[in-house]
Amino acid sequence: MPHDVVLALITAVVGLVTAAVLALVNSWISARAGVDENLREKRLAVYPALWTASAAFSRWPEQTATRASLEALHDRLRIWYYDEGGLFLSTVARARYGDVQELIAALVAAPGHADGRLNHHRYADLRDTASALRTALTEDLDTRRRRSIMDQRRRHSRHKNFHAQARARIEKAKKDGRAFHLESGPELARTASHSA
Repeated sequence: MPHDVVLALITAVVGLVTAAVLALVNSWISARAGVDENLREKRLAVYPALWTASAAFSRWPEQTATRASLEALHDRLRIWYYDEGGLFLSTVARARYGDVQELIAALVAAPGHADGRLNHHRYADLRDTASALRTALTEDLDTRRRRSIMDQRRRHSRHKNFHAQARARIEKAKKDGRAFHLESGPELARTASHSA
């Protein structure tokens, strides 16, 4: 076989293999984009309920949280997880959801009166842990910033930090026998300032 014919055949085979590989990659990317967009649409349908539930620990204004309201929220989040949205949570959002649920469980397990108000420091712990969950939800939906490789690394690092902070709050809540109090008015402020 002449050298030119062999070279032409090799070039044709390499071209066909390259075209086939590129077609497979493009097909995979298109399918993945479709799955991602479909998942995003499903998350947009179910995430608002979880976002709204987390308003129980808003910064502005702070809400009144009692043992009874925490128990009700604990149950409401469980129902949301199994009936609506748990299936759609990313691994990171699922971990932040777990941090919130574990912290609530630790707080409601603390001794105290059912009508007792959650002290300021434990409220702040719940507020910050719920904020980390909301951050994970916005990341799942890419509503605040598009992902880059550097952003993904920052997110990973930030959520590692969120998890470590949540673990510390949960441990503190398990050891704190003063999570709830019955005082109101000026006494409430003094009790909150003396609680750790």
